Amino acid sequence: MIEHAIEAPAGRYTLTAESTIRFRTRHMFGLAPVRGRLAVKSAVISVGDSPADSSVDATIEAASFSTRNPLRDIQVRSRLFLHARRHPTFRFQSDSILWRDGAWQVRGTLTVRGNHAPVEFTVDQLSSTGSGLTVKAHGEVNRYALGVTAFKGMAARKLTFELDARAARD
Repeated sequence: MIEHAIEAPAGRYTLTAESTIRFRTRHMFGLAPVRGRLAVKSAVISVGDSPADSSVDATIEAASFSTRNPLRDIQVRSRLFLHARRHPTFRFQSDSILWRDGAWQVRGTLTVRGNHAPVEFTVDQLSSTGSGLTVKAHGEVNRYALGVTAFKGMAARKLTFELDARAARD
């Protein structure tokens, strides 16, 4: 097996404030699309000399959930869904970074409301900017696997997400 190198200098990178997560899902029995954003509170990307030595550790603010529909957003941040007051952050910790099907796959564990579920995302773009990194990635989250099961049928089970991140080298 040929090991692909991560095309970024080894080191520790911290995400900057411009980093966002956009998501898409459906509601009203799958008839209406919903789009929104989440803010990345903090994240560290460690690029090692090999992919096995690399990792991602990110914290997302639950209260930043926004679809630009205040009534929906209040309900989703409430204890029915995210319970943002009691669980103010989500956390993602990578387990492995693998080259598969022509792209980097980052596998790890997402923790929401104290519940853990595996998540995998595909890195669509990784580029070194001299003093940092630009990362674009996408994936899918199953909210039921994370114990967020309110309004089955009314709100979709899965959310697709896109990460647009900038990271500065420490």
